[in-house]
Amino acid sequence: MNKNARTIVIIAIGALLVVGVVLALRPHSSNSIATKTLKIEPTTFVVKLPENGTVMHPHMETIPALVGGNLASITVKAGSHVQAGELLATIENPSLDANAAGALADYQSSVANVKTAAIQERNARVQYQAGVDTARSNLNEALRVLKADETLYADKAIPRSQLDADRAKEEQAKVTYDQSVEQLRLGAVTGYGTSSVQAAKAQALKAKILNDQAQQQLGFERITAPFNGIIQSVATRPTDANRTILPGDAVSAGQAMFTIAEGSAYVVQAQVDEQDVHAIALGMPVNVTSEDFPKITLRGHIERISPIATRSTDAGSTAREVLTTVALDETNPVLRDGMTANVDILTTSIPHALVVPTAAIVRVKKQTKVWVVRNGKAHEVAVVLGKSNDVQSVVRSGIVAGDTIIAHALPTLREGMGIVPIPQSSPSSSP
Repeated sequence: MNKNARTIVIIAIGALLVVGVVLALRPHSSNSIATKTLKIEPTTFVVKLPENGTVMHPHMETIPALVGGNLASITVKAGSHVQAGELLATIENPSLDANAAGALADYQSSVANVKTAAIQERNARVQYQAGVDTARSNLNEALRVLKADETLYADKAIPRSQLDADRAKEEQAKVTYDQSVEQLRLGAVTGYGTSSVQAAKAQALKAKILNDQAQQQLGFERITAPFNGIIQSVATRPTDANRTILPGDAVSAGQAMFTIAEGSAYVVQAQVDEQDVHAIALGMPVNVTSEDFPKITLRGHIERISPIATRSTDAGSTAREVLTTVALDETNPVLRDGMTANVDILTTSIPHALVVPTAAIVRVKKQTKVWVVRNGKAHEVAVVLGKSNDVQSVVRSGIVAGDTIIAHALPTLREGMGIVPIPQSSPSSSP
């Protein structure tokens, strides 16, 4: 090959290379398009109702001092685990001690008075009964003499005056007997003229009530745990809010001494807008997250929905909210009472669902379609949709797991158009 021929070949090869580069760099023809695609795989489709919430113990109480005085002892601190009835603190109050001792003495004395009154009543009844017996004996004797003298008078052995005297004695004996019987009857009601047992019992009952009250006040000097739990806080000193109360410090009746939480479990309370209450139900799953415990998602469920709606805590809102309690299915050492949390109520949760992004859906008249990529070509396929959220929809029929669809349906797509895929991951299960 001569020099000119070799030059021509080199020029030709260079021209072919330039043409190839130009063809590679120029836009695709109208029969193909580069677009994002995604492969459809089963996933869990959810619809979330986002709310704000507060972490708290499900059962927490304040334990107050029920009597005033001075703190005598304190046996627990914040974080202490206690059992129901366990002693937490004691209070000294000499006045209460004296009142309780006096009330107890009065009650014991009144109980003794009941016994004394019962003995006196029995003795008086014996005396009254003896009077009745004597009057009955005298009456019987008067009747015997009267009948005997009536016989003698009939035989004219005694004068009329003797018989009249006998009748007078019999009548007097009967009056005396009737009076003694009535006195015995009335004596049973009045206590036979002594301090009656009924009066003594009434006095003892009154003394018992006063003693019970005094002993109850005395018992309030001991502060105990109302249930098994964890002490959350202890009262601070009157003169130093940074230190807990110490023995000798003054305590007033009604003063909050401790707060106690039952167990180590937590709940989250959220305010659900009244317009969203229709979408929630007991047992619905909930995800709880927070900036206070990043990278942690706690699972829970709706445990309680308030039967009433209250005005929003937002001063600028006129809406009403419904208090909803979420029980956490698990706990975590980072949780603290009062933490703020993000609450996602999963109003819909469909496992193993085929999900497509809203941008992939094409609505033509009354039909709903997506573009499926098969053998590198775009094909419009009718689908039946199910549940939807803001960015996704469940496909009930029309595509199957493993199909590849066009993630964003462009208006320039045509049936059979070639697709140069720009792959992306499958849609997330959350919006």
